[in-house]
Amino acid sequence: MSMRWFKRSPHARHPGRQSGFSLIELGISLIIVGIIGVLVWRWVAASQAPLVVEDMQRELNEAQSALEGFVLANGRMPCPAADTGGNEACGNAAAVQFPWRTLRARSDLGQLRYGVNRGGGADLAVAPAATIAPDLNIDFSGVANPAQDAATAPTANTAATRVNNLIAEAQARRATANGLDWCRVLRRFGNNPMAANTLRVGNPANNMSVAFILVHPGLNGQYDGSNQAGGVGAYRYDFPGRAQDATFDDLSLAAGPTDLASRIGCTRALSAAQAAAQGAYAQYDNARVIQEYWAFRVIDVQASESDVQSAQFGKDMADLEVLIAIASQAVSLASAANTEGITAPMVIIAAANLASSIAAAALAAESLADAEDRLDFAEAKLGAMDAYAARVYTEFGDSLRRAIDLDIKGLNP
Repeated sequence: MSMRWFKRSPHARHPGRQSGFSLIELGISLIIVGIIGVLVWRWVAASQAPLVVEDMQRELNEAQSALEGFVLANGRMPCPAADTGGNEACGNAAAVQFPWRTLRARSDLGQLRYGVNRGGGADLAVAPAATIAPDLNIDFSGVANPAQDAATAPTANTAATRVNNLIAEAQARRATANGLDWCRVLRRFGNNPMAANTLRVGNPANNMSVAFILVHPGLNGQYDGSNQAGGVGAYRYDFPGRAQDATFDDLSLAAGPTDLASRIGCTRALSAAQAAAQGAYAQYDNARVIQEYWAFRVIDVQASESDVQSAQFGKDMADLEVLIAIASQAVSLASAANTEGITAPMVIIAAANLASSIAAAALAAESLADAEDRLDFAEAKLGAMDAYAARVYTEFGDSLRRAIDLDIKGLNP
């Protein structure tokens, strides 16, 4: 019988052992995979969080732009909406939603909350009273042409007529309110931000006044802190810029009265309008001074004309005296020819009268020449005054036109 040799399998010696990972090895592997998963999850979450915050900030910025556009178009801030329908509800004091429909914004912005100051005597959500005018609400008396007639000073008369029309237009602007008047309300709020019933954000321990605030509910879609329903104490909006943590992930955007005035352009527009109105008033003062001096120049011409007329009458009378003296001399000479010696004194007297009359006539002629020279000088000064008055009136009209245009422009760029 032949012998056969068989190679035993290693498993034959240990029939209960199988190939693969042991439980310990499997557990270690799962731990390693879990750690890697946690690290990956944290990395993904950390990398995505800035993107989410950036999206929320973008929505807040978009809402802010819509608010500012509404102010430029309507001269006031919108009221909050009572619900996510987005229609402003100015009569609802409990309204806290963003009025996206009134602002013609995206409907998904309806999740935002919005508050605007309506207290402290500076309600930013109502149309303001008309308080700013291109004539500073000062009655400019009509600028008349003091010349005797329009033909005397046509250029000045045309300029004065234009100014009077502009004065009437400026007065009519007093009843028209626009963004400039709203800016004055905002400035009044800025001068006394802690007045009673102004919009406060924060909490009873730490708060400040703002012109408006926008709040995003964050990733959890719920409002936290003072932003939650009912708020904290009397506060319905939390501090803008409050750090996010495990219990608070809201994101807010707010503006104080000074910041809002700068963003809207109130400072620039009010300064330009005020400067133009004051410039127009200064030119009005110049025009009034010119009127007084111009009237004096007209009176000077009239007085000079009267002097010429008087001098002319005096010369005519002197000439008549000369004629009478000549006739008297002739009579005296005729009498002397027919008599002897007795009329000699009469001839001498007549000759003296004639000489005196001639001298008086010469003085009268000189006085007339002087009066005519004075009249020419007065008329020359009046002519120069006419040209100067026309320039002053033109500058006054240009200044008032600029003030009116800026008032019509309001906050528009």
